[in-house]
Amino acid sequence: MSEYPFRFEKSPKKKGTCPQCNSKNQFRFYEDREGNRQGDEFGKCERTNNCGYHKYPLAGNTDITKLLVSQVPDSKEVIFPNKVWVNKFEDWLQNNNSNFHLFWIAKGIPKEHFLKHGVATDNKGKTIFILKNKDNRIVNAKWFTYGPDGHKIKDKGKFTTFTMTQPTDEKTMYGMCLYGEDLLDPNKAKIVIIVESEKTKVIASFYYPEFDWVACGSKNGLTDEKISVLFGRKIIWLCDGDSSGRSNSSIEKLISYKQNFEIIDLFPDETEGFDIADAIEDGLKPVILNGVRIVIEPEDFTKPKELPKQQKNEYILKNNSVEYRKDTTIWVKTRNNWEVIADNFHLFIKYFTEDENEQNTWIVELRIANRESVFIEIAHEDFCSAKKMKTIIASKRLSFRANDNHISELHAILFKTKFGTATKITRFGFHRDSSTYFFSNRALTAHGKLVEPDEFKIIQTNEHCLSMPITNAKMEKRFMFTENEVTFNEWFIIYVQAHTLDKTFIPACFYIMSLFRDIMVTHKGSSPILYLKGGYGTGKSSIVKHLTCLFGFEPEAINLVSKNTEAALVKLMSQTANGMIWMDEFHNGFEHEGLLQAAYDNAGYHKTPDSSKSNTETDSIEIHSSLALTSNFIPGNSIFFSRCLLIQVESKEKSQDQKIGYQKLKQLETQGLACITVELLQYRPLILSNYNTAFNKLSERISERFKNESIPERLISNIVQTMTCAYILQCNGKISLSESTNQTDILEDFVEMGVVCMRKQFQIQNETSVLAEFFGILQMLYETHQIHEGIHFRFDGDYVYLRMPSIYPIFKQRYRSVYYKESPDKDSIIQEIARLEEPREIREIVKTIRFREDNNGHEDKMKNSVTNSLSLMYKKYSSKYSLDLTNRIQRENI
Repeated sequence: MSEYPFRFEKSPKKKGTCPQCNSKNQFRFYEDREGNRQGDEFGKCERTNNCGYHKYPLAGNTDITKLLVSQVPDSKEVIFPNKVWVNKFEDWLQNNNSNFHLFWIAKGIPKEHFLKHGVATDNKGKTIFILKNKDNRIVNAKWFTYGPDGHKIKDKGKFTTFTMTQPTDEKTMYGMCLYGEDLLDPNKAKIVIIVESEKTKVIASFYYPEFDWVACGSKNGLTDEKISVLFGRKIIWLCDGDSSGRSNSSIEKLISYKQNFEIIDLFPDETEGFDIADAIEDGLKPVILNGVRIVIEPEDFTKPKELPKQQKNEYILKNNSVEYRKDTTIWVKTRNNWEVIADNFHLFIKYFTEDENEQNTWIVELRIANRESVFIEIAHEDFCSAKKMKTIIASKRLSFRANDNHISELHAILFKTKFGTATKITRFGFHRDSSTYFFSNRALTAHGKLVEPDEFKIIQTNEHCLSMPITNAKMEKRFMFTENEVTFNEWFIIYVQAHTLDKTFIPACFYIMSLFRDIMVTHKGSSPILYLKGGYGTGKSSIVKHLTCLFGFEPEAINLVSKNTEAALVKLMSQTANGMIWMDEFHNGFEHEGLLQAAYDNAGYHKTPDSSKSNTETDSIEIHSSLALTSNFIPGNSIFFSRCLLIQVESKEKSQDQKIGYQKLKQLETQGLACITVELLQYRPLILSNYNTAFNKLSERISERFKNESIPERLISNIVQTMTCAYILQCNGKISLSESTNQTDILEDFVEMGVVCMRKQFQIQNETSVLAEFFGILQMLYETHQIHEGIHFRFDGDYVYLRMPSIYPIFKQRYRSVYYKESPDKDSIIQEIARLEEPREIREIVKTIRFREDNNGHEDKMKNSVTNSLSLMYKKYSSKYSLDLTNRIQRENI
């Protein structure tokens, strides 16, 4: 402690009235070591910026050290926070939810930075800066309240700031230290920059890591007890933009201790306390060592400090043809004079981007007078066109009066400025070159770190600079990551509850496969299609929809009944990588069935570019995601069907437990479930290293089960591809699709589920195509209200009666429109049915049956006896062909 004779009076003594500005309760008097006030004129006005009065008791003494405010040695013992406090601080350091954290995390400062610099959130949401000394021991802490805008709340009557409450005894006290002294370079090689506020120190240290940063807590916060850690270091006092920031006792303390320091003022024209953190918030990054130096002679301490007059530079950027002037205008020189092309904004390039198809874009910043900057991504062709630039900038309510000659001159100066280069990501999901997985608001790096884009939608990984995908609001929500804490295992339990294990096991495996689709395609060259078949109300669409919600929020299905062009479908299918594309209402005769079939082989779409003059040049749009289809019909094309993995959903009746599970899933989905995808993506190295071995093991075991059966190799491959990734994760204890934990038991569980699925599909594929087509068309006629119960068919116990003479003409017409060929004849259909109905005899199947008259639909009496009608065992056809003549969507009243 110093031995100087004077000090400021301390509480409980009251502050007085300033003799210069007459402000009450703002004047701090001097007293001697015995506590005697030195006179009403000796003291300092705390209205530093508006008044600045400061008079020392020994104003005439030339010994500078005697003019400093002294601190009398305190008899109290300095203590440290106890273990209870230390544990609290450690817990609060894990909380990043204060307004200060959230604001600057959104700006790009990672959570790890706040942890390193001791920024915490208490249980009331206040921000805490934890002060540690050079020995890394907690000394004290300061609490602040920040608003959502990241600024400290200073309203009277509201919480502002405080430190730890001092002990009530008369013998001990908590000390203070420089905030950040625990992180000072032990070799004293780095320049130390002192700022006033803890907030500024935290922010600036992230953007300027080449310096050591400390905060002294206030303009006069550098005291005797804090300064010793600075000895032997090169120091910069970085002024706040006001008079107290440029002249205060902290600067005097540095001089009195003869420290190696200089004062730098980055904002000489500011008077309201603007500092480097404010500049960073505004999108600026001033060069510190080129700031204005303030030279203060020690003998001038008692005099008001005046900044050296700085000659204002009129230009931000300038060459022979373009001037960016400080009044926020842009001027371009023409043949005879200078013309202003922007009168209230400056335009700067922030990033140049290039995508996988060598398409270029420019991310530009519009720095607008008296408004926040605006960032726009502009296609290269538009960036080179004055007309298009005017239109784009006009959408931001700004006037741009440039012609094409002006644009050329503008480019000449902008291309010489510094700007970043980034790879443009064109789709959500996995980007192979960087091994990064993109959501609309986050990206998961190859190292498993979730990062937020900056204001330019750019993310930085260790090796790549990447520009986020930009799309419409619906797609953004579909792939939006939210901080939900649901795990895959928790979700799967509810998924099974809602839809039963036999209907969810393979779809869940398919979802996991889709996350690592590129690995699977590299290994086998194909990608099986998940195909869910069921009637209305069976829940087939919900089974797939719940899977798509795991990438964010519920998407809109691609409805294949709508008029879709082939090119549009491919673009929809190419919007994601290592994801799932769901298409609903697939039907036989779909005109683009070949496109869906090509997706199995990872083939896309080729076209001649619009701007191409070559006969051979083509653009290709590749498919990078797995395809799931839902339908009311079994695929009629056997080649297409062989590329599908069939899940039949027959039952419309749902138990109460299933209904509860369904509601639980819907509730979870309102919060967003991309967290589950993030959870599984971190296991990519595990999948990569084990894929070949796991695939072979599953394939061999399933092949053994079909040793004496002629199961197609493709069907085995499809099921094994679908299950391999999930099998790897189950074996390594990462997920729980089955209850088994033993490796042998896990293998048998997966094989059994796969075999059951394959047998059902193989049985259907082996059925005669005549009956598959007939009952598929019959189902279609029923669902489109072209045949009706009582008139065309009716039930009698376990039997369904078909009025074949009335049904067949309608079937024949519809068959032609679906398959573009003549339908099977009636006798062929009846012969195939007779084979299936064995041992029933033909006379039991083909008989005369009563039905209602077509024009008497409101009467229940069966008056019309119809020969050559059919009597069929309904359950047999319901099981084999998913025939459902009991439930359909009601036709809307016209």
